[in-house]
Amino acid sequence: MANPKNKNQKKQTPKNQPVAPQSPPANIPRLPGVTVILPMYNAQRYIKSCVMSVLNQTFRDFELICVDDCSTDETLRIVVELAQKDSRIKVVRLAKNSGGASEPRNTGIRLSRGKYIGFLDADDMYTPTALEEMVIAGEKFQADVVHTEQVYFPENQTIDVTPETKFTTFSKEKGGFCKEAFLETDNLAERVQMFYKGRFFGWVHNKLYRRDYIMEKNIHFDKLLTSEDIIFYFQVVCTAPRIVRVPNIIYIYRHNPNSITRKMVSIEESLHALTHLMIEGSKILDDFMNGIEFFVKNPNYRQLPIDYIIQQHLIWTQRFYDKYTPAQLDVAVRKELSKYCGEFTPFFAYIYGAIHSYRQRLVTYDKELKELKAKVQ
Repeated sequence: MANPKNKNQKKQTPKNQPVAPQSPPANIPRLPGVTVILPMYNAQRYIKSCVMSVLNQTFRDFELICVDDCSTDETLRIVVELAQKDSRIKVVRLAKNSGGASEPRNTGIRLSRGKYIGFLDADDMYTPTALEEMVIAGEKFQADVVHTEQVYFPENQTIDVTPETKFTTFSKEKGGFCKEAFLETDNLAERVQMFYKGRFFGWVHNKLYRRDYIMEKNIHFDKLLTSEDIIFYFQVVCTAPRIVRVPNIIYIYRHNPNSITRKMVSIEESLHALTHLMIEGSKILDDFMNGIEFFVKNPNYRQLPIDYIIQQHLIWTQRFYDKYTPAQLDVAVRKELSKYCGEFTPFFAYIYGAIHSYRQRLVTYDKELKELKAKVQ
């Protein structure tokens, strides 16, 4: 009589028989398709409609990371109540106010789990099909970035954005809008020129980014008082293998009189923000380009993004030169530049003022020339 089989003996799998794949453990959470990162600070007037524009997306596979920058109004309470009703909302509160959008956005990036990352400002909204449209384009082109060109702008600066609200389109992008989706050039020289000429405008919120690419390249927001998104997007333009440009308008940009840039009402506040950007921003750009061989070998191209940043913000400060006397401006400029230029402050203050004086003469000359031409015609 044959001996009975040992109950502890392992069952042998025939060599040619395929082994069935094992399912992942049930306790491993499924990763979302998109992470939407929403920085918040004293946005109680807009925040519910902003969050609801994400919750009402036709694309349902997302997580919404709301990072509160120590709001002192009802913003946090409103979002916490919404999060209690929808588990896709994650709420984070920073330990202290960071003074801008950079740290909240960076926190959101670190916590993100989605295949793609999108950024939304607390006073703005997505259109109902925004995420779906961008994900479809990203998947079709296997893109690292989905770049949209325009935003919707509510007419009459309306606060409540409803289906009945009339919209216009708005963009700072130059060079004509595309009519169908296509992959942008991967030629870095062409991309840098496009950035310089305004064809790649640096808003971050009307775009979608592949998370693995952002993490691999360690792209983040530097702590600047303004325009940190422009410098962020320049790094994206220089490093993203595949950027797909689409004609879709997916973002509702709402004018907020209490935004950081619009609250800079005094000359001291504005000069501080703009000078900080020009000096610190140019350092950040220069350090970034030092690590890319193309810019090391082509110094003429490394001047373009720095020139773009400085020109744009010198133009912005021009408004002060119509409201203050040269003596008043000289005092304010010297005080601000002394934080950076030390004993060379008088020289750089003179250069600063001379540039504006020269530009004002050009503006006046151009105006007089147009008036003269109009009389001749």
